[in-house]
Amino acid sequence: MNGFLDKLNLSTQERRILVVFLAIAFVVLNALFVWPHFYDLGKLRMQLSAARDTLDAYKKEIARVPAYRARLVELEKQGEAVLAAEQALQLTRTVQNHAQLNNVAITGTRPVTSTSTNQFFDEQALSIDVTATDKELVDFLVALGSGDSMIRVRDMDLRPDPAQYRLLGKITLVASYQKKPKPASSTPTGSRPATNAPPVAVRRP
Repeated sequence: MNGFLDKLNLSTQERRILVVFLAIAFVVLNALFVWPHFYDLGKLRMQLSAARDTLDAYKKEIARVPAYRARLVELEKQGEAVLAAEQALQLTRTVQNHAQLNNVAITGTRPVTSTSTNQFFDEQALSIDVTATDKELVDFLVALGSGDSMIRVRDMDLRPDPAQYRLLGKITLVASYQKKPKPASSTPTGSRPATNAPPVAVRRP
């Protein structure tokens, strides 16, 4: 530093002024360009730490995807079970309503395990014990097969009551219900189930 000042050929007073000026310039430059960035490194470290925490959270959620998918499948199965129960209840109510309208006495009901006929329809079956006259029973069965109920007879066993005035019987009824389409799937609507009931075997003593 002294060699540099010697080359300038300055007096002692001028040297002092120059040194003070350089010191002031150094302080000003640091105040303008260095000191404002003292905390930048700390901020960058905080941002980097936050980014790492976010990345770790994303990785944890990605690792949970198989569990989420398994839970979704479980919920879908539960939804199907609830839908099947609703269909069975609807079938029972429909049969009871038609029986009441046609004076057919239902003395017992037994649900039958539901089945899936194809990818478009499920079947619900119901076994009932009935007491009715010939006409009342015929009107009852015709009413079940007409309209929107689409209920058909799968099996029927009839016999006269001891007084020979009415019929006692066990009838298995079947109804087809369209499956609820799964979300985000292009499942065709499917055709309407056939209304022609299979031949009914009537056994009399």
